[in-house]
Amino acid sequence: MMSPGTVHASLKYDSPSVAAAPGPKPGRKRSVREIAEHHAALGHIDQRRLGPHGVSIDFARAKFLRVPANGYQLFEDLVLVTGNTDLIIGSSRDGSISYLTGVKGHHNDCLILFRHAYGKAICRLGIGNLGADAHVGFLTHGTFKEAWHATYGKQPEARAPEDRGFWTDLPYEATQLNELQGIVWRGGTLCIERITLEP
Repeated sequence: MMSPGTVHASLKYDSPSVAAAPGPKPGRKRSVREIAEHHAALGHIDQRRLGPHGVSIDFARAKFLRVPANGYQLFEDLVLVTGNTDLIIGSSRDGSISYLTGVKGHHNDCLILFRHAYGKAICRLGIGNLGADAHVGFLTHGTFKEAWHATYGKQPEARAPEDRGFWTDLPYEATQLNELQGIVWRGGTLCIERITLEP
């Protein structure tokens, strides 16, 4: 069951594949999927086997502060791939919460690959200060198709990470043979505190 903070989410199924996105139009910026292939980020993941055990990846442990645009960063069991905007590690005013976030109000484009495939993922999201609609999709291993996604709308009043209503948990459990290999995020400035993965 989803937490109360997801009431603003529009949940959809069977969305188009990231890998099957239309070809680039003149002047169009590259997709994160194209960037992942260009930077050989896919070489850091093992699509042949499930993760051996559950992991919880907390961005408070990140030793980096920024992932430059059109690049990638290895972090524990993740490969963070950026589109045309940077990612940064932010923190609450009191320093008690750290999170991955973007630098643009509505042009964020990020691919978070799992080094192994997993059956279940829970993403701890901050949706209280989006600035624009945000799309979060769970990607299947092998195909990188979106098995499921949620769209979060801009909130009527901005909240701070210290506020209870700022955070929500977005879980997804895959069917057998359709395990998850990543998350795609586009649009508004989400905050991702942690990602929990289970075989």
